Amino acid sequence: MKKILIYSMMALSLMTTSCEKFLDVKPQSQIPTEDIFKQETGYEDALIGCYVKMTTDELYGRFLTLEGLDFMAQYYSEAPNTSLQGALKEFNYKNEEVEAQLKATYNAFYNAILHVNEVIEHISAPEASNVVKSELKRKVLKGEALGLRAFLHFDLLRLYGQIPQNAVKTVSLPYSEKTGVEDRPLYDFKSYVDKVLSDLTEAEQLLAEDPVLTHNLRQHVYKDVTDKFYHYRRFRFNYFAVKALQARVCLYVGEKEKAYSAARQLVGQKEKNGTSYFQLAGNEDFQLGNFALPGETIFGLSNNQLQNERYEILFKNRKPGNYMNFSPKRKKELFKGRNTSVNNRFNKIWGEHTSINGTTLNYYKKYLQNEEYGNDQRMMDDRCFYPMFRVSEMYLIMMETSNDLNEINQLFTTYFLARNEQLPAPFDNLENARKEVIDEYRREFMAEGQMFFTYKRLGTKAMKWRNQEVTETDYVVPVPASEITK
Repeated sequence: MKKILIYSMMALSLMTTSCEKFLDVKPQSQIPTEDIFKQETGYEDALIGCYVKMTTDELYGRFLTLEGLDFMAQYYSEAPNTSLQGALKEFNYKNEEVEAQLKATYNAFYNAILHVNEVIEHISAPEASNVVKSELKRKVLKGEALGLRAFLHFDLLRLYGQIPQNAVKTVSLPYSEKTGVEDRPLYDFKSYVDKVLSDLTEAEQLLAEDPVLTHNLRQHVYKDVTDKFYHYRRFRFNYFAVKALQARVCLYVGEKEKAYSAARQLVGQKEKNGTSYFQLAGNEDFQLGNFALPGETIFGLSNNQLQNERYEILFKNRKPGNYMNFSPKRKKELFKGRNTSVNNRFNKIWGEHTSINGTTLNYYKKYLQNEEYGNDQRMMDDRCFYPMFRVSEMYLIMMETSNDLNEINQLFTTYFLARNEQLPAPFDNLENARKEVIDEYRREFMAEGQMFFTYKRLGTKAMKWRNQEVTETDYVVPVPASEITK
């Protein structure tokens, strides 16, 4: 039987700094693999199809960013225990809806990985050089795909794997490196992480000449580059995304020096003119209503249906069943200890509406597409994506892993000024500084799905806004029963 790659028309908008296409993907819904890889554009289309898979509701289009993981991190208080969201808050993994959701997400991970492996397998074959003539492009295609494979596997580990430190409940998971679903060897935690880091090491080597390294990141179209494949590389899984994932992985497994080193490379990376490649987003993004902060995004997933199919339904729908609301009291608790008079995150990223029972509630505007900030196409283009890595995370990683209190205070100063916050008194010890880092994760990455993983990384027993202690069992999301014996 012919292998089939399944694509979506959403691929027309994937992975650009806007919702415009950077290459045309075939409109067919089913394309035989052997036909796809007979022409150079087929390799490009296949790679973009991998990004498409990642924006489904089961993955980063909803569950892993906007909704599911944030309920598990206890952000929202409205959901009754009988709902899917309420059951997730209570870590009730035996709930039928929760079981179905977690199975769908598990399968979606490996489905996306399968597509990535198709790209890696074909671009690695000797005959690929007869189709993709440029050695640089072959390296970029494979390096980008390897980075995506590592990214997907690592998030699968963070969700379904054991806690990274002092685990009593151990979990082995498949690391899929082939296109067949029947050949998925299981790896223990350390071996699995080694696989992730190995893919990243190879990706880093292949992307050593990534055009993103020699061009202004803010230029989406490189005038001196005729191959359109290399345009709009800023938000794709480029060389910088590899370094960001290395920092995140090393922090997760407790290799703090390596995490610091990788994050430092991004924070300190300079363009030819001496300016920093990556800077924390300041007032400009906030004033334009670009609350997902594209100005500091290292890697993001684009989706031009974000407003209609995701944001409006989840955050602004006032009907019964919409549980993603914050009480004004909880919003103040989120920023406890911070001066909120001029704080951009406190004052600009929250809207207010009245619930059906007359209660005043706050809703989150990170992915807001229009309203008072205008709805012209250019502005909307900068808002229709989900950030996967932002520079702010690299700053926080450095603050958490550095042992130099002076450096930490300098980083905090830069960080708070970018958020238009009044500076606190300098930290006088590492413990207080690192406590503030975790509070910043909670404020910074709401609706990005990172806080639950932060709690899990630290083995936190007392989650904010949860009255019961969180146990190791709560953190280890069960692998679907149908997959255990495979």
